[in-house]
Amino acid sequence: MSEAWGASFIKLDDKGRIILPSKARSSFKEGTYLTRGQDQCLFLFTKTQFDTYREHNRTQAPPGMPAIAFDRVFFSSVVPQDPDKQGRISIPTSLREYAGLTRELAVIGMEQRMEIWDADRWQSYLDQYVEQYSQLQEGVR
Repeated sequence: MSEAWGASFIKLDDKGRIILPSKARSSFKEGTYLTRGQDQCLFLFTKTQFDTYREHNRTQAPPGMPAIAFDRVFFSSVVPQDPDKQGRISIPTSLREYAGLTRELAVIGMEQRMEIWDADRWQSYLDQYVEQYSQLQEGVR
């Protein structure tokens, strides 16, 4: 994806569709993969990103119940789609309900994927973690 970071704010239409952010639309021409993410958001992958994720997961995931349970939840909800000519994809009802999506959405670039959040839930998430941002870096870098 050309720019897999930043945030875009979009609307969910009455048919459960979104228009992919223009800065990322060309990356999704080969198809998209939409599935459950953590923290009640949705993960959106390009075909290449999804293939890379699957290969990494297959070779790196430790055996055992946590990995099996994760895979069951993750892969059972995967919805492959081809965007239409306007760059729209449909979000199935089950995924909209899982993520609590309303009309106003935030699409967040996460470098290796995008995340789709209900805009209010995204703002709550930011409110919770932005104050801890400096301390969080110590645990991951």
